[in-house]
Amino acid sequence: MQAEDIMSHPVITVREYDSIRTAAGTLAEHGFTAAPVIDWDGILVGIVTEADLIRDAIPHDPRTTEHHLHMPSGAPPTLVSQVMTKKVRTAAPGTDCADIAKTMLSHHLRAVPVVQSRVVVGIVTRRDLMRGLARDDPVIRAEVRRNLDRYGGFDKWSVSVRDGAVVITDPVGDIAARHVARALALAAPGTRQVQVIERRDQPSPPPARTTVRGAREEDPCESRKSSAKER
Repeated sequence: MQAEDIMSHPVITVREYDSIRTAAGTLAEHGFTAAPVIDWDGILVGIVTEADLIRDAIPHDPRTTEHHLHMPSGAPPTLVSQVMTKKVRTAAPGTDCADIAKTMLSHHLRAVPVVQSRVVVGIVTRRDLMRGLARDDPVIRAEVRRNLDRYGGFDKWSVSVRDGAVVITDPVGDIAARHVARALALAAPGTRQVQVIERRDQPSPPPARTTVRGAREEDPCESRKSSAKER
């Protein structure tokens, strides 16, 4: 499964010169936790999260405790460019979702923009990954079946799915085709593991009987008769 298989697109973005209020409204309206930040040319220049927007943006109420009476000096930030994260970890459309998940966990990220030629073409969020994990087995099976049918030559193969584990039965014992079938199954969102097995329900043919060309098969009864005459 790759980024382009599960990413959200088109992407809701904000511009670096947008106000914090505008960016907060965009995230709140769409239910996002983060949004890519682009410049005048649509090139990715950063990412802004809910945490970036609310940090130091809400003043203390002076009615609470006395130490809040000492207000911080200086004007609070007003533009997205002042609070966004400029160093963005991105993915390409063909990036493995397993690597994206690892990046998210390692760096505590909630979203990874998908970029092609420096232009944002999608975004993968934790919710997108969770949505794949939550897919029902019949839905996964149908997509695996479609992938196999689209490739061709797998019309006699059977597919079963249980808790995201896919089992594909190979009726012909083609090792090369098994590798292809496994790859096609792993491309289906929601697939957690794949096993390709060979069908062994056909009895093995009996071994061929070898005879000497030109020789007549001997009858055991006549053999005994000949022995009796000789005696």
